[in-house]
Amino acid sequence: MDEPTSSLDLNARRHIWTMLKEYKKDRIILLTTHYMDEADILGDRVGVMTKGKIAALGSTLFLKKKFGCGYNLTLVKSSPARNNLVEPYFQRHLGLKAKKRTEVQSELTM
Repeated sequence: MDEPTSSLDLNARRHIWTMLKEYKKDRIILLTTHYMDEADILGDRVGVMTKGKIAALGSTLFLKKKFGCGYNLTLVKSSPARNNLVEPYFQRHLGLKAKKRTEVQSELTM
């Protein structure tokens, strides 16, 4: 199935998820999705593709343990100078778990 819940509202997505979870008993279902929450709920094994090739494959627990979970935000800076204001700003607005991961030249990743 190619993106079975694409462009559906949340209630419709949940209905499809329930139907697919029931239907997959004693079957193999292969589906594509851009929604990681959907892959987490429906997939026994998840493959992550990049540039047309599988970059990672495993259970969602394995993938989260290996790659972590959460979000990365990459910002483009107007100056290569070190920026000490971004991390406190994100911590104030998103919580103390927001951490600066890297800062190289004109890029900063949170």
